[in-house]
Amino acid sequence: MNDIVRVDTERLRARLEEKLPPKVRRFRLDDIPGVMRSRLGWPVAAALMERWFRGVGFEITLPIKRSLPPNRLGQLPDWQLDEDTVHMEWALGFARVRAAMASLQAQWNSPAGIAQLKRRIEEQMGSLASQSWRFGNLNQPAKVLDSTCQVNFLEVGRFGDPMDDFYGAMGESTLKIAVSGLVTSKEPSKMAIAVDELAFYLKDSYDFNDDSFISQPLGFWSHQGVARSPRSTLDVPLTEQWTYTDSSEADRQSYLVQNRHFRQWRSLYGRGGDFVIVSDVHRVRLPFSIKLEW
Repeated sequence: MNDIVRVDTERLRARLEEKLPPKVRRFRLDDIPGVMRSRLGWPVAAALMERWFRGVGFEITLPIKRSLPPNRLGQLPDWQLDEDTVHMEWALGFARVRAAMASLQAQWNSPAGIAQLKRRIEEQMGSLASQSWRFGNLNQPAKVLDSTCQVNFLEVGRFGDPMDDFYGAMGESTLKIAVSGLVTSKEPSKMAIAVDELAFYLKDSYDFNDDSFISQPLGFWSHQGVARSPRSTLDVPLTEQWTYTDSSEADRQSYLVQNRHFRQWRSLYGRGGDFVIVSDVHRVRLPFSIKLEW
């Protein structure tokens, strides 16, 4: 009798499953890079997030984010620094980056910029005080310029920017400027520099830390892309989950993604490594030198 009941139960289950929609996997957090690359056409944003998912679990610290000694860009190990993914040629394809560069080029020699330039020169002057010498070797990578001849910066990006590859990759980042020029001694205790070339680069920290009580929202994601407006109250799954539904309906189902989900994913899997991003250098030779004295 028990065998008959068992057979009937198995047949009933099989018949019910035949009537159910197909079994499909729900969208989950680590599907986002694939959507960025294949659906949205965001290759740089995808590459950076893929690096984060691959990395050993690491939460970035404030001294690293601020490049404070002994955590300057040039002092960071490779696993904490990405200097190969973001290129200024790519970044300058976005109008807001071009506008920021034009603004920084026009205003870099503000009182704060000149004060920083003066400090940099005095740090490096040494025995060269009585002769002319070149300040700022712009042939060096941005991680070196950042601690030798960087003099000013401008924040780029805000929450309401277009949702594009730059938004996905950098969000709110920092555009920095370094300078190069000939330093001369005018008279005892007086210096002058003729700045003849500028260098621009981007810096950002790739992390999912929160500074406020409410975790920062990162959009509503699905297999079809991302939207800002609420389309779901469901949190994005962190683990593999399956459901019986039509595949097109599953593709349309969106999920809320916040910073906290990435931190939870890191706690769950032991991967997810924060890092600092620095771009390559975009150099601009000036038609006329900018002369400064103090």
